[in-house]
Amino acid sequence: MQAPSQTVSSASSAQMADRQHATRPAWLGRSSLRLLLDVIGGPRQNWDKLVQLVSLVLAFFRPSLVRSRLARLRQLGHIQELPTNSQLLVAARDQMMLAAAEETKVFYRSQGIPWVFHNVRRFLSGPATMLDPVGLFSPRDAIIHHVLQTFHRHPIYDVVLLRAHPQGEEEMERQAQAILDGNHPHQRALSSLIEDGSYHARLIHEVRAIRQDPYLPARPIPANLLDNPNLMIGMDQFKDLAGFTRYAARLRVGPVDALRAWLYAGWNAVIGDLLWLGPKDVRLDCCDPEIVAQHAQTAAQTA
Repeated sequence: MQAPSQTVSSASSAQMADRQHATRPAWLGRSSLRLLLDVIGGPRQNWDKLVQLVSLVLAFFRPSLVRSRLARLRQLGHIQELPTNSQLLVAARDQMMLAAAEETKVFYRSQGIPWVFHNVRRFLSGPATMLDPVGLFSPRDAIIHHVLQTFHRHPIYDVVLLRAHPQGEEEMERQAQAILDGNHPHQRALSSLIEDGSYHARLIHEVRAIRQDPYLPARPIPANLLDNPNLMIGMDQFKDLAGFTRYAARLRVGPVDALRAWLYAGWNAVIGDLLWLGPKDVRLDCCDPEIVAQHAQTAAQTA
């Protein structure tokens, strides 16, 4: 069984950045050594990384913390469902391995960014930002660091997540402004990682817009962004936290399924190109019917 059926034409890959109005990152062309030094940081930066990582690991052993964050977001009206931890973990595998990672690979190719080396740098810059596939286990500053270091078509998912944390939105705006002002404590790393050269200038306005209207809908996925209908469905389903939790709540899984899903995910991340284990596409029966119908119709029209 080969890797997921997320095949995307080279033409579609090349056009992805253009269709999202992304510009080339300023750090492309620097030496590998300099790029590594950018993200390693000093004592202050590495202390921040350690605090975030410990907080994340502890949250994995505190299911009540995750439940309280979900309950807070439901109380605020951002989600309706309260998936179990098993449902969250299996849905997170689908979101990361079958949607986000494949979309990101296409985007990186369109920007000329090396996949493995760039992800190694992302890990060195903030390990906690790479180890929580759903965001509900992460401490506040790890979520913010993730938004600042990685291109987001629209940061609505993460800013809504921050509403479950004290002063989450305010701190997001403060740090986004600090990046623009050039005085963020992790300025060197974040500027050396962002995959779209114009991203930080846009981000502050998007964060402020979401703060003014926390119930702002997620920005629609551009039509025909990619030529893989299943990947488009996954991107659309997971574009906001409400869509993610709806998908998760429809899964019929338990702790054993969650363990198997992430054992397979680890295997696939290492040698999935040779032998892929587990599902290759997001589960259409767990996606919103209107999203499935929309992209199926688009695919039929362009066939």
